[in-house]
Amino acid sequence: MKKILLIHTGGTFGMVPTEPDHTLAPAQVQDHILNMVPEVNRLAEIDVLTPFNKDSANVGIREWDLLSGLLYQHWNSYDGFVIIHGTDTMTYTAAALSFSLRQINKPVILTGSQRPLSLSRSDARLNLIDAIELATLDLREVLIVFNQKIFRGNRTKKISIKSYDAFDSPNFPPLGEIGVTIDIDYTRMLKAQGPLRLEKGFNPKLVVIPIQPSLSPEYFTEILGKNLGALILLGFGSGNIPFPEPGWLSLIRNAQDQGISVFIGSQSIKGHVDLSLYECGQQALKAGAHSLQDMTLEAAWVKLAKILHQTSEPDEIVRKFYQDWAGEI
Repeated sequence: MKKILLIHTGGTFGMVPTEPDHTLAPAQVQDHILNMVPEVNRLAEIDVLTPFNKDSANVGIREWDLLSGLLYQHWNSYDGFVIIHGTDTMTYTAAALSFSLRQINKPVILTGSQRPLSLSRSDARLNLIDAIELATLDLREVLIVFNQKIFRGNRTKKISIKSYDAFDSPNFPPLGEIGVTIDIDYTRMLKAQGPLRLEKGFNPKLVVIPIQPSLSPEYFTEILGKNLGALILLGFGSGNIPFPEPGWLSLIRNAQDQGISVFIGSQSIKGHVDLSLYECGQQALKAGAHSLQDMTLEAAWVKLAKILHQTSEPDEIVRKFYQDWAGEI
């Protein structure tokens, strides 16, 4: 029987209503998960660890390093890993793990729920069963398994607050679906090209600015002097920003002059950011901005935070950003 390490980090999955207003809060349910979902004990030999128990809104770079180090520490003792995580920032953590653990040769699967395990009609039970069964298979990347779909973690976005169909992979098809059978497209799965490497560390000295019609960049000029390493502007459509007014091009040039790398994404969820398509994007390209291409904002933000931990050289930041580390591009 395969050995699986189940890592509980908190989130809705294990929350319980608190009195008097029934607000959901983290609870110490990790010791009872295997009893509450006894089916999983027939799928694998399971150990449970709880490195922290937090609402995922409170999970960030320290927790990402802790989790990647924990996985690396236990890598040779288990056949696969399942991480129970809150849905709000699950995609950020999935991206972080895919960039910190390079060339993985075992499944690392994140799952959670929209409704706590302790409540009726919860999606937690099925998500956990699916994740643990997937963790016993020959999969070699960081995945999100949710609502019977299998996603590449760093390609995934949370798209719904209330639906059980909470996640989507807008620019990369799901890697599989779980029904009567488990159907996986192994041809699109990552394949390890070398030994496992652990690359810890993030430096989140970057800012995301969503551009709105007629919004003046003057409100944001002061942040350029705050020791930023990178700036992400979210434009319209294929990456267009207003031109010639208001003066976003001046903000891009000023950022470049201060050694701040500027990237442009889109407020549209699907599609490839192509700054060469329209004049509004072309002018940003000429000013020195770079495209997020088809990466999700979450993956791009985490990747830049990883890169800024490694270097502050603008040319090197851009070079590293366009390397495909774990199927994120």
